[in-house]
Amino acid sequence: MKKNYPNPYYIIAPPYVRTSAGIRVLYKLADMINKAGGSAFIYLRPRSYHDFAASPMDVAPFLTQKTIDYHFNNKLTPIVIYPETIKVNRFNPPIRIRYLLNYDNLLFKNDPLSDDDFIISYSKNISDNIKINIPHSTLFIPVSDHLFFSPPPDGTIRSGACYYAGKFKYKFKGKTFPITDGLVEITRDKLFSQTPYEIRKLFRSCELFYCYEDSALALEAKLCGCPTVWLPNKFFHSSLGSHEVSGLGSAWGYSADQILYAKKTVSLFRDRYLELLLNSNDRVIELINTTQQISKSIIYSEKFLSKLPIRVNLISTLVGFMLFIKDSIEDRGLLELTKIIYKRVLSGRINFTKSYF
Repeated sequence: MKKNYPNPYYIIAPPYVRTSAGIRVLYKLADMINKAGGSAFIYLRPRSYHDFAASPMDVAPFLTQKTIDYHFNNKLTPIVIYPETIKVNRFNPPIRIRYLLNYDNLLFKNDPLSDDDFIISYSKNISDNIKINIPHSTLFIPVSDHLFFSPPPDGTIRSGACYYAGKFKYKFKGKTFPITDGLVEITRDKLFSQTPYEIRKLFRSCELFYCYEDSALALEAKLCGCPTVWLPNKFFHSSLGSHEVSGLGSAWGYSADQILYAKKTVSLFRDRYLELLLNSNDRVIELINTTQQISKSIIYSEKFLSKLPIRVNLISTLVGFMLFIKDSIEDRGLLELTKIIYKRVLSGRINFTKSYF
């Protein structure tokens, strides 16, 4: 039987993007809290239409002003979780958790870590890099689909290789190494980028996957039985999750010894990944228990957001109203709908800013 955890979680996250492992972790965290008996919501930032921003796989509802008001009126103290890409001093929540999904201030200049921060790191390598001497823990949440990314049938002959150099090549303008010349390049978020099915096909047929940076693609390759060869460079000095996955199925650089080790151990990676999945559920429950205990002593006196910004314009309002009328006619019939509208106009119950009727 699930426990009841009264105080909610507000997880600040951008719109869901399948190709961003960090964003996927935030939505998965909301999903795991909700399935464990907690109550977690995504505070969408920057603003976006919910239909376009939602995760298709996670129980991760978006935060609304009605929800914020309900929690405040009922003195349910929100526990607000920030990724390292959100300026923490922009808000003043009653309880603040900083979830570092990458090295602090590596890709985003944020406010300094402080003594009153509750800090969680995605991996031990990130945690070890924290300079401030305050307690912190790790929460490694695997988000690659182990059912989709799976090995090919027994007896499949592998040949060739592929590589990924996303930020290295297109953001930092790095020059790729000769070892990947002529290989199939996996790209993300481009017009002709491979689909997940095409990526899986590559990982099931290639002998090696070369990677210039930390990417969930490395996990997905190894889940398909394809060893990953990390290519260290001036922008990439260590793999974030190397401690958690124990280096199985990975080569650091392309020496013969390293590649041999990756090939010998890649078959062990899948079991380790499944262990990490089970462990992440336990760690999320630990996080819930700890933060719920802390929240008992916090008085929720200032609302997290007095007014949640909502993107509304005349066109979207009119389109929404027309669809509402269409559905209402289909469900109730024109005559019955007309009666309802008439009664509510007389009673003054129609409010277009909150709901149509």
